Amino acid sequence: MGSRAELPLPASARQMCAIVPGQPLLLAALVAHDLLVIHPASTVTRLLADLHARAIGGRRVG
Repeated sequence: MGSRAELPLPASARQMCAIVPGQPLLLAALVAHDLLVIHPASTVTRLLADLHARAIGGRRVG
C-alpha cells in the first residue's frame, strides 16, 4: 500500500485488464490458489444488480 492507501499495480496488469487511474476496484484473494483477482467496481455493480433482479424475479433496471 502506498502513502495514499493505494495498491500500485504493474503497468502490464493495468493494460491487460484495461484499468485506468482512479478507477475503483474490488480485490479478492483466492488464498487456496495463491491468486489475487481484480474486478472493476462497475462489473461488480452490474453482477450484483443482475443477481438481485433474478432473486426478486424482476428485470434489471439500467
